[in-house]
Amino acid sequence: MSEETLAQQHHHYHALRVARVIDETPDARSFVLEIPTERVEAFAYQAGQHLTFKVPFDGRDLLRCYSLSSSPECESEHKVTVKRIAGGSVSNWMNDNVSAGDVVQVLPPAGRFVLREADRSLVLFAGGSGITPVIALIKSALVRTARPMKLVYANRDAASIIFEAELRELRTRHADRLEVVHSLDDSEGYLTSERVQAQLAGHADAHFYLCGPGAFMEAVEQGLEAAGIPRDVVFKELFVSPEDDMPTAEERASTAEADAGALGCETLLVTVDGATHELAYEGGKTVLQTARDAGVQPPFSCEDGYCSCCMAKLIEGEVKMRKNDCLTPRDLEDGWVLACQSVPQTKTVKIDWDAG
Repeated sequence: MSEETLAQQHHHYHALRVARVIDETPDARSFVLEIPTERVEAFAYQAGQHLTFKVPFDGRDLLRCYSLSSSPECESEHKVTVKRIAGGSVSNWMNDNVSAGDVVQVLPPAGRFVLREADRSLVLFAGGSGITPVIALIKSALVRTARPMKLVYANRDAASIIFEAELRELRTRHADRLEVVHSLDDSEGYLTSERVQAQLAGHADAHFYLCGPGAFMEAVEQGLEAAGIPRDVVFKELFVSPEDDMPTAEERASTAEADAGALGCETLLVTVDGATHELAYEGGKTVLQTARDAGVQPPFSCEDGYCSCCMAKLIEGEVKMRKNDCLTPRDLEDGWVLACQSVPQTKTVKIDWDAG
């Protein structure tokens, strides 16, 4: 397969059949997907990455990212796990309507929440459905490395623990390397910064992985900061519900108006699927908005700066990112930007989605 063809596959949705559905808890289900032989290369992935689903809902398409809970090192299938979110259109639709044999529209794997190569131990904090990429990291690290690891997993109660049996089996089989600590809200209260710090004894030189909802992430980050853990060894994946977290149309318009005041961009050049498009630029819009308005179809998902699906290389000019919850300082140094958050700041800006 040529590089161009593989890049094209990464930028477009694919119809995948659901092989089976697994009930994990009363409000979470896993979906095992069949990958056709001709799509195996495009759907190769690293533990911790996610898939983006396109779901028709009320006459429009909704896009949502769901992490792969499977590990490529020890499982042959692609499995995502979806927990119901109060008011979540797609999470509830997936849990209520998707059955074995159904076909869903899916982008190939993406995401930066992956294992960094190091000899350090691992400390992983997961809240609720944030366990989905974290358990994949654990399974891969147990196979690929000799690194000891500790998981602190917070849930509202025992019935909410996703993968409870699998975690118990992993802990039993790897008792010399894997420690699992459950934190249950109903018996211990919410995880606090102080309780996070108490879990860090003996792990000052670890790599730290965090995944979960906003309040949980805030408590863990505060605990790590109070303990003096350097930010460059902390890797995080924030789980949000777009229905609750996305800015309103009025907020977007206000942001665009504020951005437009200092702009001098006239031409935006974007490369997608081997073709370069020269687009007229309208002040205040993001790179992604401009490309889509012109009929170009680059990859994207959350449009809120946390999933990295729209990540592209800045080849020429300057942009201002409104938000960035996934690119590392090294990514930024290497010229990577989030197209959904990037507002051009120079007369000409060139963006390449095919780079790298």
